[in-house]
Amino acid sequence: MQYKKKDSLYTTAWGQSVLVQRKKGLKRLSMRFSLKNKAFTVSAPVRFPLIEIMKFIDSSKAWFAKIISKQFDVVVPKKEIVPGQTIQLLGCQVTLEFIPNCQAKVILNGNALEVYGIRSKFEQQVMKYLKDLAYEKLSEYSNLYAKKLGVTIAKITVKEMATRFGSCTSAGNLNYCWRIVFSPEPVLAYLCAHEVAHLREMNHSKAFWAHVESLCPNYLQLRKWLKQHGKELFSVG
Repeated sequence: MQYKKKDSLYTTAWGQSVLVQRKKGLKRLSMRFSLKNKAFTVSAPVRFPLIEIMKFIDSSKAWFAKIISKQFDVVVPKKEIVPGQTIQLLGCQVTLEFIPNCQAKVILNGNALEVYGIRSKFEQQVMKYLKDLAYEKLSEYSNLYAKKLGVTIAKITVKEMATRFGSCTSAGNLNYCWRIVFSPEPVLAYLCAHEVAHLREMNHSKAFWAHVESLCPNYLQLRKWLKQHGKELFSVG
């Protein structure tokens, strides 16, 4: 999807990107969702104040939620986090093992994730480990790519996101979904390259993709993997 220079990209407080297009002849704001591109677009009069456009978008959260829920009508059943379960962790198959112990800790030992502690805290410990690992890896690649691209990251946040794996705000904040940790590590690295590139170009123009390619030469293959398998990453926990 190509963007014109006058277009801009706005990221909502809940992490949804919206393309703002200014068009001559328009008298009011309108918003639509492209099923083909899986993208939200707001059309606005040329001289309409940006602050009013942002208010319009932010006041439409319920509409966004309704549209997004329809895109995820095929729900992937979630698997409980229990001892003996096998998960994909950064591209490697790992088995969760519970080891009763008075000292709570989680250790990755080869293909086993050893969870020491009490049984009632097992899921909580595993979730914390996964989110901490996601933050560590996402921060590592994001900072590496930001240095290469000569841009500054204001803040990195790793959290639960309903339908997206990453977003970038105009203030320089990068937001990631922790579930990307279930993907192969090169896919996680591509996601970082994608979001860091937005610090240069807040759009998906040719210049933007050129920056992504400079950071991640095989991004097309990795991007395809994420599109094909993204829903599967929401099946755990």
